[in-house]
Amino acid sequence: MRKSQKISWLVVLAATLALILGGCAGKPKDPPGNAIKNELKGAPDWVTNCSSFWKDKDDVKICGVGSMGSTRNIGLAKSAAEGRGRTAIARALQVQIKSMLEDYQATTTGGEQFGKAASDEQHVVDVAKQVTDMSLSGTENTATWISDSGTYYVLMALDVEKFKEIVDNMTQLSESVRKAVVERADAKFKELDAEIAKERAAKQ
Repeated sequence: MRKSQKISWLVVLAATLALILGGCAGKPKDPPGNAIKNELKGAPDWVTNCSSFWKDKDDVKICGVGSMGSTRNIGLAKSAAEGRGRTAIARALQVQIKSMLEDYQATTTGGEQFGKAASDEQHVVDVAKQVTDMSLSGTENTATWISDSGTYYVLMALDVEKFKEIVDNMTQLSESVRKAVVERADAKFKELDAEIAKERAAKQ
């Protein structure tokens, strides 16, 4: 092969490589918003709105969604996602239990002094945490979904009847406190569900 022919082939090869590399480098990357949409493509409604899983509005539950990605260990992904779902429930549940106890204290003491004494407030916080920790044992893995990226999603839920049963059996609490929480559970769970729905609507 002549020298001039070799040079021609090298020029063609170089031009071809430049086109290939240029095409790869110029490929646009998905912006963050599109990346999230792609991640949730085909996701069931409960992934972004956990309460939508239950069609019956009277079937009151506190729910939370947890997720775990970046692992090939399915067992680790499942347990981590469940833990995060329980954490989401715990945050919401503790607020509602504290509200139940404050309501109970207000009706039994007239509400004038309640919350002003640090010991009263600390007692409510401690009992709320105690009830929350015990109640989390009643949470259940209700549904799972795995995205195309391999992220494992879990829907965790706590049934109001299960919650009342757990509280009713907490003998370390006084009977009056157990009764107060159980009696207020239905209303407070529904109140929480309404608050979640309102926050969700505001974000849309």
